[in-house]
Formats: sequence, C-alpha cells, structure tokens
Amino acid sequence: MSIVQKLALKNEELWSQMGAFCESLGETERAQIFYENALRNNPNSIQCLQQIAALCQNREQYAAAVEYFQQILNLEPTNGEVWGAIGHCNLMMDELQKAYSSYQQALYHLSNPKEPKLWYGIGILYDRYGSYDHAEEAFTSVVALDPDFEKANEIYFRLGIIYKQQHRYDTSLSCFRYILSNPPKPLSELDIWFQIGHVHEQKKEFLEAKKAYEKVLAENPNHSKVLQQLGWLYHQENSGFTDQETAISFLTRSLEADLNDAQTWYLLGRGYMAQQKYIKAYDAYQQAVYREGRNPTFWCSIGVLYYKINQYPDALDAYTRAIHLNPYISEVWYDLGTLYESCNNQISDALDAYSRALELDPNNPHIKQTIETLKKQQASGVKSHGQLSSSKSQISSNLGPNGVHTSFTGPNGPPKQIRENAHSNANIGARPPQMELRQDMRPVGGATAIERQQQLPSMNTNNNNNSPPSTHHSSQRERL
Repeated sequence: MSIVQKLALKNEELWSQMGAFCESLGETERAQIFYENALRNNPNSIQCLQQIAALCQNREQYAAAVEYFQQILNLEPTNGEVWGAIGHCNLMMDELQKAYSSYQQALYHLSNPKEPKLWYGIGILYDRYGSYDHAEEAFTSVVALDPDFEKANEIYFRLGIIYKQQHRYDTSLSCFRYILSNPPKPLSELDIWFQIGHVHEQKKEFLEAKKAYEKVLAENPNHSKVLQQLGWLYHQENSGFTDQETAISFLTRSLEADLNDAQTWYLLGRGYMAQQKYIKAYDAYQQAVYREGRNPTFWCSIGVLYYKINQYPDALDAYTRAIHLNPYISEVWYDLGTLYESCNNQISDALDAYSRALELDPNNPHIKQTIETLKKQQASGVKSHGQLSSSKSQISSNLGPNGVHTSFTGPNGPPKQIRENAHSNANIGARPPQMELRQDMRPVGGATAIERQQQLPSMNTNNNNNSPPSTHHSSQRERL
C-alpha cells in the first residue's frame, strides 16, 4: 500500500469517527457531511454508504437513501440486508412493485430470511395490495419470530383490521382488546374503541356497537366518524332501536364537524329516503357526488331515488354510471333488471340484467326466484311489474357508511406471493357496453303525483364555480 493510499485510509477513518460522534449527539446533518468527506477518500466504503443511507432513511429522504443503498449493491449485489432496506424505502414511497421485487431479492440472498423487520415490511406491502391472507401470514410470522418486536402493537392493530375484512370478527376483537390499554402511536384508546364498535356492528351486535361508539363520543362529542356511525346504526331497520329522526340528527352533527365527508352526505340522503323526503334526499346525494363522483354506491342509490319517483331515464343513467364505475356489484344489476321490467315490460333486457346479477352472486335465492318467476310470466304472456330488490339484495341496504362491499374487490395484488408458491388473482370479465331504454319510457302504472307536478333534475357532478351545490331549494322545487 502506498503512502497516498495509507493517508486516504486514515482520512476516511478520521472523518468516519467524526461522523459517528455527531450522529451520537443527534446532529445528523453534520454527521452526513463527515461521512461524505470520508467517501471522498474511499468511494467504495460500504460502511460509510450504509451510514449515509440510514441517515437519509431516518430523515424520510427515501429516494436519496435508495441511491446510496444502490451504490452498495453495485459493490455487493448479493447483499440481502441492503435489498431489504431498499424494499422498505420503496414501500414508504408507495413504489409497491419495486418494493415487491426488492423484498423478493432480499429473501433470495439472505442466509437466514427469518428476519422480523423484513417480514413486517412484506406484511405492509401485502396489506397495501389488499392481499389480506398473505399479509396476515407475514404479520403473524413477525410476532412468532419476535414476540417483543418494537412494532408488535401496530401489527396487532393491522391484524385486527385484516381479520375484520376477512369476517373473522371474534379474532379481530381479540386483537383490538389486546392493545386497548397500549395502542400504537399515533392512535389513542378512543381509536381502538371505534374499531371495536365497528367490529360489533359488522357482527350485527348493534347494542354493543352503540356502547363502544358512545364511549368515544363521551370523550369527544364532535368526533365526526363516530357521529356518522351512530347515525347509520339508528338508520338500520334491524338495529333494534331504529329512529330516522335520531339518525338524521347524528348525521347533521357529523356534517357540522366535517362538512366535506361525502359518506355522511350520502347517509343523510339515505335517512331522508327512509322518510320519503325525496327532495331532501336528492340534495344530500347531490352533495355526496359533488365530493366523490366516482363512488358506484352513491349512483346506485341515486338510481333508486329516481326509480321511486318514476323518473326512469334518470334512473337508467344513474345505474349505468354505477356499472361503468364497477361492473361487479350484483345488486346494481338486479336493480337495473327491475328498472327494465318497469319500462314498457322489457322482459328480455330485465332477464339479461338479472342473469348478470346471479353470475356475481350465485348463492342469492332472491335473484334465483325472481328469474324463475319472470321466465314463467314471459312464457305465459303475463306482464310483469318490477319491484325494487329486497333489503337482503339491494345494494343500498347491503353497503355500510364506508361503501365496503365484498363484490367491490378488484384484481389487485402482486403477480405471486413473495415465496415460491404462486398467487394468482381472479380474472374478471370486461366492462359492459352502454345501455339504453326503449323510446316508450312511461312507467307501467302511470306517473305518480310527484312526477305529474315536477321532476327532479338529473344529478349534476360538474360545478364551474368549484363550490358545492347549494342546499337551499328553489321556490319551484319546494312546491313538490
């Protein structure tokens, strides 16, 4: 080794020591400067590259961290730990496919891939993709490998959410109760009570859900989401304490706390629909679609509104929008079939829509019965009178305030699980073509009184003033 090389080595060592000292004092920016000076003396110093990359990662400068980690891989392409670190950075930048590839490389190159932090990142990756089975497997691996893992409570929270999505409600409740006294930051005990309430609600244990929500409300009377959930509970017919006025009161309070929540406006419309206050329901739905115009649930309920007042062209437009946003919700197709039945007795079109609904929900006896009845009527030449789907089948009854529906899950997720076993996703059919009603749009039973006086306008999602539509009615519409 020459004198120049020895001098460079000593300079690298000195700058590295100064960087480590500043890092110990929490002066991370100065530490990085010293480490970079060390790199000038030895550009291939893996230790300095790792230190700088770690500093960037801790300061959430993930793109810069990846650059330094990549320099290490240029020197050591089989460094599994660095591949895992790059996976974490890509995950934080929401570069999911890159994170997937990096984690795959980490598992391939690590001599012992049973690293809790690595599987924690893989669990979050699958959680982001919506691959809940794989996410659960990864998270449970973490707590099995290290029961005292620093983010164990966060993992139990995530598992609680996953189990709720999987309808494993008792296991979900166990996870939430386990962390109730020590929730992961930045969550609080009230956040956990909210989740407990939501699980009870999914279990149809409405009184228990109400008690959990009221615990949150006692501490935070203006919690918009809790007010929203309580409004939804009081709206539901099978809750045991149904009261539409109370529901509307809670939802109105929720809007006072958060005027821009589209779901609350939507539920308020549902409350007014239950009271047959169609103008108020229309206004609430208008506010909802202004804020979230691509929600198929909203458009299906808007279709139900128009159907109720015999404005069939507008109902068709709303159902068509819902289907174009998500063609895999059986209840929208069912309600479309009902609409076709009601419009000039379009039985063939109705049967096509009902058949599509049955394909998406093959175990639904209500759809099967409807198709059988309609085929018999078609064979005998008897005219049909469509009716909106029952509460069991209709989307507006199945979908909760968050618009969650099992049929809404699309073909997301990585091409295979991060291991040798392949994980494929269901192949879902193509989007349906635009649908039209025949020219004769008059309802089978004639126009209702409300239609004879004044029709509601078509729902508008465009607003040139960039402001929400007014909630005040014109004098002409008030006469409805």
